[in-house]
Amino acid sequence: MANLENQFNEETLTIIENFTPKIKQCLHSTDYQEREDLEQEIKLKIIEKLATVKFQNAPSFWDFFL
Repeated sequence: MANLENQFNEETLTIIENFTPKIKQCLHSTDYQEREDLEQEIKLKIIEKLATVKFQNAPSFWDFFL
């Protein structure tokens, strides 16, 4: 169980790291005083959604064809 939690945490951190440049780029249009708070809120929402969404394998071509 702990191994699955560690894997989820590592994957979550990787996703957050991948989104961080885009988040920072989008925050340039906000007030300087609010950027850090908004960045934390966005990252928190990403983490919340990752915890609630059930990921499935993407359907293949044959799933649609048949």
